[in-house]
Amino acid sequence: MTDPITTTEDPNKEELNEQVIPQVYSHRLVIVTGDKGGVGKSTFARGLVQTYLDAQQRFIGFDADSSNSQLLRFYGQYCHIEPLDIFRNGKIDQFFDRLKKMINPDADEYGDIPPPESLFLLELPPQSRRILQKFLMEMNFLETAEKDYDIRVTMVVVISRVMDSINQLIDLHNFCGNQADYVVVKNLFFGETDEFTRYEKSTEVKEIKEKLASQKIPYIEITMPELISHAYDYLDENSITFKQGIEQRDLPSVKGRVTSWLRTFKEEIKPVKVLLGLNGVELS
Repeated sequence: MTDPITTTEDPNKEELNEQVIPQVYSHRLVIVTGDKGGVGKSTFARGLVQTYLDAQQRFIGFDADSSNSQLLRFYGQYCHIEPLDIFRNGKIDQFFDRLKKMINPDADEYGDIPPPESLFLLELPPQSRRILQKFLMEMNFLETAEKDYDIRVTMVVVISRVMDSINQLIDLHNFCGNQADYVVVKNLFFGETDEFTRYEKSTEVKEIKEKLASQKIPYIEITMPELISHAYDYLDENSITFKQGIEQRDLPSVKGRVTSWLRTFKEEIKPVKVLLGLNGVELS
Protein backbone atom coordinates (compact mmCIF):
# COMPACT_ATOMS: atom_id res chain seq x y z
CA MET A 1 0.00 0.00 0.00
CA THR A 2 1.12 3.53 -0.63
CA ASP A 3 0.37 6.98 0.71
CA PRO A 4 -3.01 8.61 0.15
CA ILE A 5 -3.49 10.32 -3.18
CA THR A 6 -5.99 12.90 -4.30
CA THR A 7 -7.82 12.93 -7.61
CA THR A 8 -6.58 16.11 -9.26
CA GLU A 9 -6.67 15.11 -12.90
CA ASP A 10 -9.47 17.32 -14.20
CA PRO A 11 -9.62 20.97 -13.10
CA ASN A 12 -13.23 21.19 -14.26
CA LYS A 13 -14.35 18.61 -11.72
CA GLU A 14 -13.85 20.48 -8.45
CA GLU A 15 -16.02 18.16 -6.43
CA LEU A 16 -14.01 15.14 -7.55
CA ASN A 17 -10.76 16.91 -6.88
CA GLU A 18 -11.69 17.28 -3.23
CA GLN A 19 -12.13 13.54 -2.78
CA VAL A 20 -9.23 11.53 -1.45
CA ILE A 21 -8.55 7.95 -2.43
CA PRO A 22 -7.13 6.66 0.88
CA GLN A 23 -4.62 4.18 -0.48
CA VAL A 24 -3.50 2.17 -3.45
CA TYR A 25 -3.82 -1.58 -3.01
CA SER A 26 -1.55 -4.24 -4.44
CA HIS A 27 -4.51 -5.88 -6.16
CA ARG A 28 -7.73 -4.49 -7.53
CA LEU A 29 -10.93 -6.30 -8.56
CA VAL A 30 -13.21 -4.10 -10.65
CA ILE A 31 -16.79 -5.38 -10.76
CA VAL A 32 -19.00 -3.76 -13.40
CA THR A 33 -22.65 -4.12 -12.55
CA GLY A 34 -26.03 -2.59 -13.18
CA ASP A 35 -28.57 -5.18 -12.26
CA LYS A 36 -31.18 -3.89 -14.68
CA GLY A 37 -30.48 -5.04 -18.24
CA GLY A 38 -29.74 -2.44 -20.88
CA VAL A 39 -28.18 0.23 -18.65
CA GLY A 40 -24.89 0.12 -20.55
CA LYS A 41 -22.61 -1.90 -18.29
CA SER A 42 -21.26 -3.99 -21.18
CA THR A 43 -20.42 -0.82 -23.11
CA PHE A 44 -18.57 0.54 -20.08
CA ALA A 45 -16.73 -2.76 -19.56
CA ARG A 46 -15.68 -2.81 -23.22
CA GLY A 47 -14.47 0.78 -22.99
CA LEU A 48 -12.44 -0.13 -19.93
CA VAL A 49 -10.91 -3.16 -21.63
CA GLN A 50 -9.94 -1.02 -24.61
CA THR A 51 -8.39 1.49 -22.22
CA TYR A 52 -6.39 -1.27 -20.51
CA LEU A 53 -5.14 -2.49 -23.89
CA ASP A 54 -4.25 0.98 -25.14
CA ALA A 55 -2.37 1.68 -21.92
CA GLN A 56 -0.68 -1.75 -22.05
CA GLN A 57 -2.10 -2.43 -18.59
CA ARG A 58 -1.97 -6.13 -17.75
CA PHE A 59 -5.27 -7.55 -16.47
CA ILE A 60 -7.45 -10.64 -16.40
CA GLY A 61 -11.10 -10.33 -17.42
CA PHE A 62 -14.08 -12.46 -16.47
CA ASP A 63 -17.30 -12.32 -18.48
CA ALA A 64 -20.20 -13.60 -16.38
CA ASP A 65 -22.91 -12.37 -18.76
CA SER A 66 -23.42 -15.68 -20.53
CA SER A 67 -26.63 -14.49 -22.25
CA ASN A 68 -24.81 -11.58 -23.89
CA SER A 69 -21.07 -12.23 -23.65
CA GLN A 70 -19.83 -8.97 -25.11
CA LEU A 71 -16.39 -9.00 -23.50
CA LEU A 72 -15.66 -12.43 -24.95
CA ARG A 73 -17.24 -11.62 -28.32
CA PHE A 74 -15.43 -8.33 -28.86
CA TYR A 75 -12.16 -8.82 -26.98
CA GLY A 76 -11.70 -12.52 -26.27
CA GLN A 77 -9.08 -13.01 -28.97
CA TYR A 78 -7.05 -9.93 -28.01
CA CYS A 79 -6.60 -10.38 -24.26
CA HIS A 80 -7.16 -12.83 -21.42
CA ILE A 81 -10.90 -13.05 -20.77
CA GLU A 82 -12.55 -16.09 -19.21
CA PRO A 83 -16.24 -17.04 -19.11
CA LEU A 84 -17.77 -17.33 -15.65
CA ASP A 85 -21.20 -18.85 -15.08
CA ILE A 86 -22.13 -17.49 -11.66
CA PHE A 87 -25.59 -19.09 -11.83
CA ARG A 88 -24.11 -22.60 -11.62
CA ASN A 89 -23.73 -23.78 -8.06
CA GLY A 90 -20.19 -23.38 -6.76
CA LYS A 91 -18.78 -21.55 -9.79
CA ILE A 92 -18.48 -18.19 -8.06
CA ASP A 93 -16.70 -19.91 -5.14
CA GLN A 94 -14.20 -21.27 -7.65
CA PHE A 95 -13.74 -17.74 -8.94
CA PHE A 96 -12.48 -16.65 -5.50
CA ASP A 97 -10.00 -19.53 -5.42
CA ARG A 98 -8.87 -18.68 -8.94
CA LEU A 99 -8.11 -15.11 -7.95
CA LYS A 100 -5.88 -16.37 -5.15
CA LYS A 101 -3.98 -18.67 -7.48
CA MET A 102 -3.46 -15.88 -9.98
CA ILE A 103 -2.13 -13.58 -7.27
CA ASN A 104 0.12 -16.29 -5.80
CA PRO A 105 0.70 -18.67 -8.74
CA ASP A 106 2.09 -22.15 -8.32
CA ALA A 107 5.03 -23.43 -10.32
CA ASP A 108 4.16 -25.22 -13.54
CA GLU A 109 5.32 -28.69 -14.56
CA TYR A 110 8.73 -27.27 -15.52
CA GLY A 111 9.20 -25.52 -12.20
CA ASP A 112 8.57 -22.07 -13.64
CA ILE A 113 6.33 -19.67 -11.73
CA PRO A 114 4.02 -17.55 -13.92
CA PRO A 115 4.00 -13.80 -13.25
CA PRO A 116 1.49 -12.85 -10.54
CA GLU A 117 -1.61 -10.90 -11.55
CA SER A 118 -2.78 -7.75 -9.81
CA LEU A 119 -5.77 -6.42 -11.77
CA PHE A 120 -9.02 -8.21 -12.45
CA LEU A 121 -12.20 -7.14 -14.24
CA LEU A 122 -15.53 -8.89 -13.74
CA GLU A 123 -18.63 -8.00 -15.72
CA LEU A 124 -21.78 -9.28 -14.05
CA PRO A 125 -24.97 -10.24 -15.92
CA PRO A 126 -28.37 -8.64 -15.28
CA GLN A 127 -30.43 -10.01 -12.39
CA SER A 128 -27.36 -11.29 -10.55
CA ARG A 129 -27.47 -9.02 -7.51
CA ARG A 130 -28.96 -11.63 -5.18
CA ILE A 131 -26.34 -14.19 -6.15
CA LEU A 132 -23.60 -11.60 -5.63
CA GLN A 133 -25.05 -10.65 -2.25
CA LYS A 134 -25.24 -14.28 -1.14
CA PHE A 135 -21.65 -14.92 -2.24
CA LEU A 136 -20.24 -11.80 -0.60
CA MET A 137 -22.00 -12.46 2.68
CA GLU A 138 -21.63 -16.23 2.96
CA MET A 139 -17.99 -16.22 1.87
CA ASN A 140 -17.15 -12.98 3.71
CA PHE A 141 -15.52 -12.17 0.40
CA LEU A 142 -14.81 -8.45 0.68
CA GLU A 143 -13.18 -8.62 4.10
CA THR A 144 -11.22 -11.79 3.36
CA ALA A 145 -10.02 -10.52 -0.01
CA GLU A 146 -8.71 -7.30 1.51
CA LYS A 147 -7.21 -8.61 4.74
CA ASP A 148 -5.67 -11.82 3.42
CA TYR A 149 -4.78 -10.92 -0.17
CA ASP A 150 -4.76 -7.10 -0.28
CA ILE A 151 -7.51 -7.12 -2.92
CA ARG A 152 -9.69 -4.04 -2.86
CA VAL A 153 -12.97 -4.20 -4.77
CA THR A 154 -14.33 -1.36 -6.88
CA MET A 155 -18.04 -1.54 -7.59
CA VAL A 156 -18.72 0.21 -10.89
CA VAL A 157 -22.47 0.80 -10.98
CA VAL A 158 -23.86 1.94 -14.33
CA ILE A 159 -27.20 3.69 -13.90
CA SER A 160 -30.02 5.02 -16.05
CA ARG A 161 -32.64 7.55 -15.00
CA VAL A 162 -35.21 4.99 -13.81
CA MET A 163 -35.88 4.42 -10.12
CA ASP A 164 -35.12 0.69 -10.34
CA SER A 165 -31.54 1.49 -11.26
CA ILE A 166 -31.18 3.74 -8.21
CA ASN A 167 -32.80 1.23 -5.87
CA GLN A 168 -30.35 -1.43 -7.03
CA LEU A 169 -27.45 0.90 -6.20
CA ILE A 170 -28.86 1.47 -2.72
CA ASP A 171 -29.31 -2.26 -2.22
CA LEU A 172 -25.75 -2.92 -3.38
CA HIS A 173 -24.41 -0.52 -0.76
CA ASN A 174 -26.53 -2.21 1.89
CA PHE A 175 -24.50 -5.39 1.62
CA CYS A 176 -21.13 -3.98 0.56
CA GLY A 177 -20.98 -1.02 2.93
CA ASN A 178 -17.52 0.46 3.41
CA GLN A 179 -15.76 -2.71 2.28
CA ALA A 180 -15.77 -1.60 -1.36
CA ASP A 181 -15.07 1.58 -3.32
CA TYR A 182 -17.78 2.97 -5.58
CA VAL A 183 -17.83 4.47 -9.06
CA VAL A 184 -21.31 5.48 -10.20
CA VAL A 185 -21.60 5.91 -13.96
CA LYS A 186 -24.38 8.02 -15.42
CA ASN A 187 -24.95 6.73 -18.92
CA LEU A 188 -25.63 9.78 -21.11
CA PHE A 189 -27.46 7.56 -23.59
CA PHE A 190 -30.40 8.16 -21.24
CA GLY A 191 -30.04 11.95 -21.17
CA GLU A 192 -27.76 14.72 -19.99
CA THR A 193 -26.29 14.76 -16.49
CA ASP A 194 -28.92 17.17 -15.15
CA GLU A 195 -31.69 14.81 -16.25
CA PHE A 196 -30.81 12.19 -13.62
CA THR A 197 -33.15 13.95 -11.22
CA ARG A 198 -34.38 10.82 -9.41
CA TYR A 199 -30.80 9.94 -8.56
CA GLU A 200 -29.89 13.49 -7.52
CA LYS A 201 -32.99 13.89 -5.34
CA SER A 202 -32.74 10.50 -3.64
CA THR A 203 -32.34 10.99 0.10
CA GLU A 204 -30.99 7.44 0.40
CA VAL A 205 -28.23 8.20 -2.10
CA LYS A 206 -27.34 11.40 -0.25
CA GLU A 207 -27.10 9.47 3.01
CA ILE A 208 -24.85 6.89 1.38
CA LYS A 209 -22.54 9.61 0.07
CA GLU A 210 -22.33 11.30 3.46
CA LYS A 211 -21.71 8.05 5.30
CA LEU A 212 -18.96 6.90 2.95
CA ALA A 213 -17.36 10.36 2.96
CA SER A 214 -17.18 10.27 6.77
CA GLN A 215 -15.44 6.90 6.49
CA LYS A 216 -13.10 8.19 3.74
CA ILE A 217 -14.42 5.59 1.29
CA PRO A 218 -14.43 6.70 -2.36
CA TYR A 219 -17.83 7.26 -3.93
CA ILE A 220 -17.24 9.08 -7.19
CA GLU A 221 -19.69 9.90 -9.96
CA ILE A 222 -18.67 10.06 -13.60
CA THR A 223 -20.53 10.02 -16.90
CA MET A 224 -20.27 7.71 -19.88
CA PRO A 225 -20.67 9.45 -23.26
CA GLU A 226 -23.40 8.41 -25.65
CA LEU A 227 -22.24 6.51 -28.71
CA ILE A 228 -24.57 7.37 -31.57
CA SER A 229 -26.65 4.40 -32.75
CA HIS A 230 -25.22 3.87 -36.24
CA ALA A 231 -21.67 3.68 -34.86
CA TYR A 232 -22.67 1.37 -32.01
CA ASP A 233 -24.60 -0.86 -34.42
CA TYR A 234 -21.65 -1.07 -36.83
CA LEU A 235 -19.38 -2.33 -34.05
CA ASP A 236 -22.04 -4.75 -32.89
CA GLU A 237 -22.90 -6.15 -36.32
CA ASN A 238 -19.23 -6.77 -37.11
CA SER A 239 -18.21 -7.82 -33.56
CA ILE A 240 -15.22 -5.49 -33.63
CA THR A 241 -13.41 -3.61 -30.89
CA PHE A 242 -13.42 0.14 -30.40
CA LYS A 243 -9.89 0.24 -31.79
CA GLN A 244 -10.98 -1.62 -34.91
CA GLY A 245 -13.88 0.79 -35.28
CA ILE A 246 -11.35 3.61 -35.32
CA GLU A 247 -9.01 1.84 -37.75
CA GLN A 248 -11.65 0.70 -40.28
CA ARG A 249 -12.01 2.68 -43.49
CA ASP A 250 -15.48 1.65 -44.64
CA LEU A 251 -17.41 4.33 -42.77
CA PRO A 252 -15.56 7.53 -41.87
CA SER A 253 -18.52 8.61 -39.76
CA VAL A 254 -18.05 5.54 -37.56
CA LYS A 255 -14.33 6.24 -37.28
CA GLY A 256 -15.04 9.80 -36.17
CA ARG A 257 -17.78 8.87 -33.72
CA VAL A 258 -15.82 6.04 -32.06
CA THR A 259 -12.64 8.13 -31.88
CA SER A 260 -14.52 10.91 -30.13
CA TRP A 261 -16.37 8.49 -27.83
CA LEU A 262 -13.23 6.69 -26.67
CA ARG A 263 -11.35 9.95 -26.12
CA THR A 264 -14.20 11.29 -23.98
CA PHE A 265 -14.53 7.97 -22.14
CA LYS A 266 -10.86 8.10 -21.12
CA GLU A 267 -11.21 11.70 -19.97
CA GLU A 268 -14.21 10.75 -17.84
CA ILE A 269 -12.44 7.89 -16.07
CA LYS A 270 -9.27 9.87 -15.29
CA PRO A 271 -10.54 10.98 -11.85
CA VAL A 272 -11.19 7.33 -10.92
CA LYS A 273 -8.29 5.65 -12.69
CA VAL A 274 -6.77 4.47 -9.39
CA LEU A 275 -10.07 2.76 -8.55
CA LEU A 276 -9.96 1.07 -11.96
CA GLY A 277 -6.43 -0.27 -11.56
CA LEU A 278 -4.81 2.39 -13.73
CA ASN A 279 -2.69 4.09 -11.05
CA GLY A 280 0.45 5.56 -12.54
CA VAL A 281 -0.87 5.17 -16.09
CA GLU A 282 -1.20 8.09 -18.49
CA LEU A 283 -4.46 7.97 -20.43
CA SER A 284 -4.43 9.34 -23.95
